[in-house]
Amino acid sequence: MPLPLMPPRARLGLAGAVTVLVLAGCAADSDTDAPNPTASASSPAPSSENDSSSGHGHKHEMREAEGAPAPSVSMQVSEDPVSGWNVRLKVKEFAFTPERAGGKPRDAEGHAHLYVDDEKVARVYGSWYHLPASAVPEGEHTLSVRLSANDHSTWGIDGKPIADSATITGEGSDGSSASSDTDNDSEGDADVTAEISVSDGSVSPEPGRLEVEKGQRVRIEVTADTADTVHLHGYDIGESVGPKKPAVLTFTADQAGVFELETHDSGLLLTQVAVE
Repeated sequence: MPLPLMPPRARLGLAGAVTVLVLAGCAADSDTDAPNPTASASSPAPSSENDSSSGHGHKHEMREAEGAPAPSVSMQVSEDPVSGWNVRLKVKEFAFTPERAGGKPRDAEGHAHLYVDDEKVARVYGSWYHLPASAVPEGEHTLSVRLSANDHSTWGIDGKPIADSATITGEGSDGSSASSDTDNDSEGDADVTAEISVSDGSVSPEPGRLEVEKGQRVRIEVTADTADTVHLHGYDIGESVGPKKPAVLTFTADQAGVFELETHDSGLLLTQVAVE
């Protein structure tokens, strides 16, 4: 049985949290993730937005939120005592539904997309997320969150994303970046292996979480019936995949955290790599 997608664990006991106002507008803060009783699909507006100005961007349709009151999100960000940042999302009139990720859109539910500047770095399936230091380059950057429907379109109000943002400062690489060796395809050299296939837009096995200990060698092989690019966020490892060309990612798990492996063109979540 495939493992369920769970939101990454984050350390509590946060200090110096920075609270910022929701861009789309909301009432008083709420910690509830209770779903809106309305569950009908809504129609996307004709506009679309680009997730990233880089070559790894996705375009997601803007989907106008229906009903009143509309969903809203606010974000608190604090530096983790060990490394990175702990991100807390407070939503209203919205439910996180990771079990329906990639499915049909339904009003007032879905997940969130997290961005550093214009680059999407993660999907968020609950109220807490730990952002690893490796995801943020050196210097000052904008961390933002946008609410998304199950099909990854962006929930919006009057054509603007339901979103929030904060400013964070990265310290840059600490020399512990991942070592990748995509030429070494030997399964015998890996401590942890996984095989994933994509067919007709479906992922098999269903996306779950690949548990890895820090320092282990990892080998992930992805096959697909259409041409695409497979990318492991955080480690910034990417390989092309196609009907006659599997993508093989081999790397040393030397960064702790939870990192998403996904396809870029189709925007499919393949798995989460959890390094402890």
